[in-house]
Amino acid sequence: MMVELFVLGCTGIVMFLHGANFVFHLISQHFVFRSISFLGFVGW
Repeated sequence: MMVELFVLGCTGIVMFLHGANFVFHLISQHFVFRSISFLGFVGW
């Protein structure tokens, strides 16, 4: 029983980290795109 809980816990942590990394990647991509387009607009 303890092993199953341990494996489930580890899987949940890994999935959570992957989800957080994915969300962080999307947010950073969005901010980079926004800043580049903003700089391009100001430079233009």
